[in-house]
Amino acid sequence: MSEIPGTLSHWLKNQSLVRFSSGTTELEQVAYSNTVVTPWVGPRLKVSKRCNVTTAALGQSLTYQIEIVNTGNRAAMIRVVDPLSLETALLPNSVLRDGIPLPGVSPTQGLPPAEVAPGAVLTYHFQVVIVRVPGNLTLLNQAEVKYEFVTTDSRTVNGTEKSNVVEVRIETSRLEVSLQVDRSNTFAGDILMYTVLVSNPGFAAATGAVLTVRLPQGAIFIPASVTINDMFAPQVTPDAGIDLGDIGPGNVIRVQYRVQVTQVTDSQAPDQLSSEAVLKYITAGKQEVVYSNVVTLIIVEPQISVVKTVSPAITTPGDTARYHITVSNKSNYAVDAKLQDVLPAALVFVEGSLSWNGVKRPGTNPNIGINLGTLTARSELHIQFEAQVENEVAAAEISTQHSYVNRAALLYTFRLPDSRTVQRRLISNEAVLEVRLPVIQVHVEVFPSIVEQGGTVTFNVSVSNTGSLPARVQLGNILPQGAKWVGQEGGQMQLNIPEYSTPRYLHIGELGAGSEKEFAYLVQLAPEQTGILQGNLTALYTYEWNAQRRSGETRSNQYTILVEAQDE
Repeated sequence: MSEIPGTLSHWLKNQSLVRFSSGTTELEQVAYSNTVVTPWVGPRLKVSKRCNVTTAALGQSLTYQIEIVNTGNRAAMIRVVDPLSLETALLPNSVLRDGIPLPGVSPTQGLPPAEVAPGAVLTYHFQVVIVRVPGNLTLLNQAEVKYEFVTTDSRTVNGTEKSNVVEVRIETSRLEVSLQVDRSNTFAGDILMYTVLVSNPGFAAATGAVLTVRLPQGAIFIPASVTINDMFAPQVTPDAGIDLGDIGPGNVIRVQYRVQVTQVTDSQAPDQLSSEAVLKYITAGKQEVVYSNVVTLIIVEPQISVVKTVSPAITTPGDTARYHITVSNKSNYAVDAKLQDVLPAALVFVEGSLSWNGVKRPGTNPNIGINLGTLTARSELHIQFEAQVENEVAAAEISTQHSYVNRAALLYTFRLPDSRTVQRRLISNEAVLEVRLPVIQVHVEVFPSIVEQGGTVTFNVSVSNTGSLPARVQLGNILPQGAKWVGQEGGQMQLNIPEYSTPRYLHIGELGAGSEKEFAYLVQLAPEQTGILQGNLTALYTYEWNAQRRSGETRSNQYTILVEAQDE
């Protein structure tokens, strides 16, 4: 069947043929029928669609044109339906038919019917705006025309014609943000390098890009550590926002900065560091926000504690105190540890007294350090030893200090999963050992300091107890060599000395803690003595502690007397 061309006139020509062969010959023969010509009646619609642009960006408006041409010989009543893609939205009242507005109509629901006469051209226009970026970055659209016409014998015929598919490529400036860090595990005090990659994989530039990274709790930014594409930017900080400006298609910007993990001080501190980057930029006049992936680091920080106690908490010189140190590992990480406990000068470690979880460890000394080996996870170690308070050193020191404060130091190391080794030093609590004893002090002054041979001098004496226990005190060496006791001259304390006797000791009696006694006595120097006389008074005292009597001795300051020979 073929068509005979003619202006608005269509004819269908049809002719049949028969192929055969006779018995007298093997040649194939053809016989043709007559030609039948049938007139063709009806509309002939051609639907063309196009867009005003071939590429567009998010937020941009598009203008579509649908042109319908009737090259047939009958008029057709048409109705245009154009299902818009989900990534676009119709601009209200933008539909035009041959330049005439069609308010309130939508191509998706179907435009009002219209007649297209033979040889006529009908044109529609409408506008849409791109509201989303399709995943394949392409908008596809096709119009459909439903029509009907009446034949010459009054029959109604329906039909459908579709337009070509219109393709619009989306120029996107949808930026991508990636956050990275150079470690997967960290520890308190560690320095981390973060890297943010901002890329534009689309076809349009983004403007006004600002990158912000909220610092994780438990980390502080290291000032002047920001670099942008390997160039230092010391004036910016990631949490305040970093201005990246315009980012063209295919461009990648690398931002790096450093943070330091803060010291973990208690069990409530975070055991993870999480961080996320936020990028704001403008595209097609609209601000967009993009979030990066979340980067999480594990903080490896063993929970080690050192607790020290002393028993008894109150003692006196010559007694022994027992120290107890508990080292606990409450975490899931093993550590290698060494303990050192340097005792105060007045405390002497008792050799052979150190035990470790109840087992004696001869040869170990806390002053030089104890190698504890590996403390496994969830383990506890108990160390005990004894120390004795020295008599001489303690008495001298406790005149101004009534207790010894001591701490143990634990040096331990642990290994991170990335093979890095970290060393920590931990100090225990204070173990306070209070020392009680009397501290007797004697002060003497002699007047006059210059006398003639055989003259008399006055000794002004004060005896005080600055300690914490009462004591019975007596003074010795009260007279220079060869001198005679004359008698008491005054003072708050009354001395009981028989008349005409020269005592060797002065009995002060009981001197309470914090008390003082003063007195004066007169001494006649030996007639033959000349030159310089020097001496000290000696205080001998006794006191009780835990039902035991103890004794001590101290000396006064040195006095000096210049004895001049008498003139003949």
